[in-house]
Amino acid sequence: MVWFLLILAGIEEVVATIAMKYVDGLKKKSPIIVMVAGFAFSFYCLSRAMIVLPAGVAYAVWTGIGSFGIIMVGRFWFKEKLNPYQYVSLSLILLGVIGLKITT
Repeated sequence: MVWFLLILAGIEEVVATIAMKYVDGLKKKSPIIVMVAGFAFSFYCLSRAMIVLPAGVAYAVWTGIGSFGIIMVGRFWFKEKLNPYQYVSLSLILLGVIGLKITT
């Protein structure tokens, strides 16, 4: 259950970050609401996961999921380009998150 909360926290961080891209200088209200609610829910899930998991592990997994997720959204939704070194680095982030899960 705790890993589910941590994964949910990471996914919600991605959702909130996507909403941040659409805020447009505070002109649009709905992305602001999604962003604030998304980060609040993400922090809540992260804090619940930290009750059981070590803080460093939980935070590393949360940021790893968020980083990987927003890079993938940027690549496929916003058509941002990545070079081969960035793909290698991205795979290292993913391997690190998987390694933390396996060893915890």
